[in-house]
Amino acid sequence: MDYTKMNNNILLIDDDPDDHEIFEFALELAYPAATCEHSYNCQDAVERIRKRSSPLPGNIFLDFNMPMMELPKCLFAINEALGVDHADIVILTGFRTDDLPDFNSFGVVKVISKPSTIELLAEEIQDVVGYWASA
Repeated sequence: MDYTKMNNNILLIDDDPDDHEIFEFALELAYPAATCEHSYNCQDAVERIRKRSSPLPGNIFLDFNMPMMELPKCLFAINEALGVDHADIVILTGFRTDDLPDFNSFGVVKVISKPSTIELLAEEIQDVVGYWASA
């Protein structure tokens, strides 16, 4: 795979600032060429995508338990804002993944139970974006 042609823009949507910091550390391990935009709620993320105020993300990592907008509504709004553009959406959750409904129809490519270490999260990110820094 030619990683120079990959969309290395990532958007993290999570209401917890600590989770943003942990994600940044893991992303640096997994995909150092990536740039990461941060949103702390779905409305902000949707507005950012709609306005095209920054490059469109190739991957969106979205916390399952967000305030102000339920997950299905958030996923619908993200897809509507993307329009004909595409981004792989990954749900991050503290729940067991087999306890969650199927969100594939909303463009969700993977659901990840938040790992206990940064290294394990880096492996999950690497699995999604298809790149490992040490490769």
